[in-house]
Amino acid sequence: MDEEATLKRIYKIGDIVQLRAENPSFKPITLNGDTSVLILGKATYKLSKVL
Repeated sequence: MDEEATLKRIYKIGDIVQLRAENPSFKPITLNGDTSVLILGKATYKLSKVL
């Protein structure tokens, strides 16, 4: 198991599930029935610095 985590959004397109990172430098991950993932949590709040 990899020891990294990134914030992703989950999209369901027909029978396909896709994970898309908030960071555009990461490619989307398309899941099928053979792929196993672990969801660690859900982002519910965003903090931003005011300039």
